[in-house]
Parts: sequence; structure tokens; C-alpha cells
Amino acid sequence: MEPSPQDSVSVVIPTWNRAELALECLRSLTAQTHAPTEIILVDDGSDDGTDECVRNEFPGVRIVSLNKNSGFAVAVNAGIRQAAGAWIFLLNNDVTLDPGCLECMLEAAEASGADMVAPLLLWKDEPGTIYAAGDRMGINGRPESIGFRQPRAGFPLPELIFGVSAAAGLYRRRIFDAVGLLDETFVAYFEDSDLCFRARLAGFSAALAPDAVACHVGSASLSGKTWWRSAQCFRNHGLLLIKNMPLALWLRFGPWIALERAHQARMLFSSARTEFGALGAARVFLSTAGSLISAVPHALRERCRIQRTRQITTAELRMTLSK
Repeated sequence: MEPSPQDSVSVVIPTWNRAELALECLRSLTAQTHAPTEIILVDDGSDDGTDECVRNEFPGVRIVSLNKNSGFAVAVNAGIRQAAGAWIFLLNNDVTLDPGCLECMLEAAEASGADMVAPLLLWKDEPGTIYAAGDRMGINGRPESIGFRQPRAGFPLPELIFGVSAAAGLYRRRIFDAVGLLDETFVAYFEDSDLCFRARLAGFSAALAPDAVACHVGSASLSGKTWWRSAQCFRNHGLLLIKNMPLALWLRFGPWIALERAHQARMLFSSARTEFGALGAARVFLSTAGSLISAVPHALRERCRIQRTRQITTAELRMTLSK
């Protein structure tokens, strides 16, 4: 299918090592029934020859090479800045697509008028199990993948979703023009949820394309650093709330938010204690809390801008949040 200008798609793939994953991802892209207009691979400081492997097999792929490993948000933003399509498809290097995936996502966007579209994301090693059927946002400010670890067969796919995951998410370019790119202060984890929250506040919508199927390895580049993931989730959940949650909902759902903050803190301490012992876990917790505190001024400045320009009412936002 030859894309029209309004259906032009720029694919942005951040990658760090694991060249074999990037190659498999790219092979699935070249087999799409709706061919992407361009593919931009951002090499986030790989030292395993990823860029050379990609050039050898996919000379048409544009490679943006970063000098050092700078994190997911920085890598994705570097790719978005190079993208020219009307749609931008953010794709993890450990995701592969069924041949009709991109075409089905565009059809879902046209049918629903949505500005963000999620595929049905399955586990690579368990294709009968859901990784995400779009994302929800809780009243406690916790982002969650819908259907995570649920059997695909018989699962009631949602008619409405809050947002899409940057692991495999299609976004109209005008979203980035309106609300900005990923917040690089987040580094990794919840940065896509923050983007979706900002987009929803600005009046953009999201939809699931249930016939668009993709498979995800999941945390392929994390290398077992569960404590680091927990630290990022604790820190970035706080930033997500500070930036985006309207004051009226802070007051209304304060107890649920407090419980979630306590849960995130327990998860951080527990995972760090497994790795470093109790004293080491205390150091990790204090360091993470300090990192959150140091980022609060940035989050408050962003909050002023986001809340001043939001296009939906508090009541409308409340209808999009899940219990």
C-alpha cells in the first residue's frame, strides 16, 4: 500500500545493544502491508556493533547514533526530532509486528478519530498471553497495562483506553507539536504515561486496534536490574502526579494516591534489599528520594504550563481514570 501524506508514518526505534533484537524488529517492519515512510533507529550508545549490523542488512534505515547511553526518553526524542511523517510510531527494539499491524492501526485511527493508537501487544514467548491491550490510568496516578499477563482467549478487550505504551504506540505528529516530547527528566519508565497524560489533558484521544498484533519480549535491556526499575517507578510516579493530576483530584483521591506512594516505596526497598541488603536498600531509597526532590522544581514549572493550557475539565478527566 502506497501511503498518502496523511498516512505517512515515521518509525522511531531506540536501541541499546542486543543487535539481534533490533534486526528482528526491522525485519517485521519491512514486511508490513502499509510500508512506513521512513525508519529511524536511534543507537543509544551500543557497544556490540548494532549500527554496523543494521547498515549491512537494512541500508535504507536511518541511524542516529548517540555518543553514550542516555536513556529511553533521550533516545526517543532524538528520533522524533528527525521524523517527518504525519504519524510517529514509537517502537521498542524487542517488539515484532504481524504483517498487517501498522495498516490495522491506521484503519483504527481513521474509524475512531483517535490521535494515539495501541496495538494488541502479546508476550513474545507466550503469544497466547497479553502484554498490553492499551494503557489505563488509575485514580491513584498509577499507569497500568490493560490485560497484563491475562490469557488472550476470552479476554474482554476494552472499548476505551487512557493511553498507549511507547513500546509500540502510534501518535499523530500534532501531539508532540502541542504538548512537547518525552520528558527527559524521567530517563526511563512512566515517561510515555506522562506524555499520554499531557495529551489527554490537551484534548487528544486514544484507541486500541485489536486486530493489530505485535509481540514484546519485555525489559530485554534491563539485565535483571529490578531494583533500578523500582527506583525509577517510585521516582517517576511522583513526578507524573505533580505534573499532571489536577488539584481537585489530588484532594478527592488523596488516600488512594498515598497508598500507591507507600506501595511504590515498599517495592523499591524490597527489591533493593534483595540486591544490596538492608543498609544498601536504605541508601538506594534515600538516593532515589533525593533525586525525586531535586526534580520537583522542574515538575512544578511543567505543571503550571500543563494545567494552564489544558482543554478538558476535571470532570471529563475523571471519567477517563480507572479505580
